[in-house]
Amino acid sequence: MNKFYRVLSVVSLTLSVAFWSCRGDQGPQGPAGAQGPAGQNGTNGTNGTNGTNGKDGNANVKGTEVTVKVADWKTVDAAGIGTGATGKTGAYSVTDANVKATMFVIAFVKVGTQFVALPRVIIKETDGATEQVNFGYETGKVTFYYSSQTAAIGGIKTYAPQTDLTFSYVTVEKTVGQAMQNEGVNLRSRDAVMTYLQEHKY
Repeated sequence: MNKFYRVLSVVSLTLSVAFWSCRGDQGPQGPAGAQGPAGQNGTNGTNGTNGTNGKDGNANVKGTEVTVKVADWKTVDAAGIGTGATGKTGAYSVTDANVKATMFVIAFVKVGTQFVALPRVIIKETDGATEQVNFGYETGKVTFYYSSQTAAIGGIKTYAPQTDLTFSYVTVEKTVGQAMQNEGVNLRSRDAVMTYLQEHKY
């Protein structure tokens, strides 16, 4: 029995030596395989639609809107016409470099939802109470005027409104203003003025 185990051990050892002695060194690395085909490029997205061109602006026209607070009115002397006499009125001035000697100014005051052309004079039929809103302009400046009187004779005069007032004024070349007059545009209608200016380019 012991002999059998010895023989078996010798055989196992012999096979083991034979197995390891048959393993040679690792061979050199084989050549690289051919490169696979390139992947397909994705499709380009479609170009966006171009926006429509806006209407050309009018280089010689400028519209401005300004709201005057009640506290911003100042009481000033108002020069008389012809007689040289002076009076009092409320005034508010807007500095505007676009107002030049070659320019013409049209102004409006907002009443409710409408813009009403200046000057605006309201006379109350019952007692003759008045309210006047006007404007004037000179190079570099537009001035708005306000005054009211509770009755025609002996009424209380005030030089500021009871609520804030919103004004809109348009500055145009005098030649454009003359063209509007020649074509019969109602200069006391803000809508008519703005429509004309939008349809005519200078």
